[in-house]
Amino acid sequence: MRIAHLISTNFFGGPEKQVLEHARRLGRRGIHVVLASFREGPASNELLERARSEGIETRELASRNALSPASVLDVVKLIKADRVEVLCTHGYKPDILGRLASWYAGIPQVVISRGWTGEDRKVRLYEGLDKKILTLADHVVPVSIGQKEKIIRLGVPEKRLTVIYNGVEVNGAPLCDSGIKKEFGFAKETVLVVSAGRLSPEKNYAGFIDAAAEVSKKKKNVGFIVFGEGPLRKELEKKIDDAGLKGKFLLPGFRKNVSSVLSGADIFVLSSFTEGLPNVVLEAYASSRPVVATAVGGTPEVVTDGAAGFLVDPRETGVMAERILTLASDAGLREEMGKKGYERVRDLFGFDSQTEKYIELYSKMRRDG
Repeated sequence: MRIAHLISTNFFGGPEKQVLEHARRLGRRGIHVVLASFREGPASNELLERARSEGIETRELASRNALSPASVLDVVKLIKADRVEVLCTHGYKPDILGRLASWYAGIPQVVISRGWTGEDRKVRLYEGLDKKILTLADHVVPVSIGQKEKIIRLGVPEKRLTVIYNGVEVNGAPLCDSGIKKEFGFAKETVLVVSAGRLSPEKNYAGFIDAAAEVSKKKKNVGFIVFGEGPLRKELEKKIDDAGLKGKFLLPGFRKNVSSVLSGADIFVLSSFTEGLPNVVLEAYASSRPVVATAVGGTPEVVTDGAAGFLVDPRETGVMAERILTLASDAGLREEMGKKGYERVRDLFGFDSQTEKYIELYSKMRRDG
């Protein structure tokens, strides 16, 4: 079996982690996999670099317009040269190119759909095209039931949809303090609330700051960190200053391995307006950390309200603050919810079951053509 995954990426985040781990596991099963991506500016492609270092086949394509005939031809050449039997695409640019190239090459296309951000006018335009492409794809893999429902509303028949959840590595290793509080100048007794993601509108970090301001009025020994980078940095920094949270709410930038610092945090918060199925929540639970998350996309499929954390509406920052306060004030509850979260991802979101479902789908796509 020969599979290719095509993804557009400019940093190593959640989708990239999923693709790389999937490629590793396919290789262990004797399946030939190629990871392909685009050359975006002077910076190296970290996903391809990591894959190469592990002996995974990679292909770097020139970055052109998503509708460029030359770009389509690049993907066709890749399919032919590597004798690809199923092409999997991630994101609007690969989806568009992949649909045209797979038609030309005569192989099936599988779109992995994580959701849409609507970040700006250009992105909304391309995401609109992407939604059209989903109706033409041979098969679509939504990463959550919530995303599946959105795709059905686009007119994609359910028989062309297979939900396959994101996976997380749960190794059962004992937790150890990562030293994150000391690194950023927080006292040991500080209750540290962490989030991670791009500093862009759909992540709703402005709402998180509002909630943090409410928490800080009622409980002094709580600190906040958001790991990530993006276009809203200056706006968020000003909001933090205006809220009187300077030194208590930090934006230290992008962290390559967020899971490595989660063991030093006390609570994880996801404040997004939109999500597919958030990897960071899986990673928080894999580190036995309780979660306060917005009930969007596939998040309610991971976070059971009142069991391993709390679900809130992204617009209700006062409720978000109350849930953070509840956890910040009760170490026993944090431990109990963190344990339940760990058990949930261990039982339902492991990479082993994810791999089996993908292999079953690939076999079906090869057989049906």
